[in-house]
Amino acid sequence: MTFDPLTVSSTPFGAPLVPRLPIRLRRTEILTVVYRTDPEAASALVPEPLVPAGDLVVVHVYWMHDAEWFGVYGESAVQLPVTMPGGAPAVYSPLLFLGSDGAVAAGRELYGQPKKGGEVVLEPRGDLLVGVVSRNGIDVITATICFKQEPAPAGALDALVPGAGTNVNLRVLPEDGDEMRRELVARDFVDVVVHEAWTGPATIELRPNAQVPVHRLPVRDVVLGLQRTLDLTLPPGRVVHRY
Repeated sequence: MTFDPLTVSSTPFGAPLVPRLPIRLRRTEILTVVYRTDPEAASALVPEPLVPAGDLVVVHVYWMHDAEWFGVYGESAVQLPVTMPGGAPAVYSPLLFLGSDGAVAAGRELYGQPKKGGEVVLEPRGDLLVGVVSRNGIDVITATICFKQEPAPAGALDALVPGAGTNVNLRVLPEDGDEMRRELVARDFVDVVVHEAWTGPATIELRPNAQVPVHRLPVRDVVLGLQRTLDLTLPPGRVVHRY
């Protein structure tokens, strides 16, 4: 029997790490906190030709109860509202952390997401839902929201952050020698089913860590807290700009 590389879509052969898209994520629990930061700090992390769209920062802490291929794990994404080439709104990811090696690899290879390993926990503590992101033994993000105090209006996040469902990332791939390919890749959540959506008083605390530089986006004012449970599908991405 011969090994035909044209039949391989991901390595290692026989036990691939990265799936072919689309994949379905079921009963995904999300704590989202939106806060204001210094506009100059946000702009410094957004690559051209994306244009920063204000001073908001969106932080998601996810608990994946049932993610095809990847199982059960925690993830956190830091996102900045932007305008893409052509004028469409989106959110750009400068930082993502999670506890699944397969999801780290898939996010980086397929979408260009700047994913790194980290410990992510999302859990109720009495009447509080708490999301904690840690690395190197340091809690770098702590987000809280009062547990299910008030139903959230439909589309609350999209109303505050237009394009929140479109994530764009800078994918950097090595080519021959020291050459690099750089491109912006966008993807949208599709087939979204909202099981629950709640809002209420929320907080977020950031601690410095050289490997997790979330402190570069200082918290000035929290403007929205959301607690949601969703089903969603991750489709293939699309290149929206090549450098």
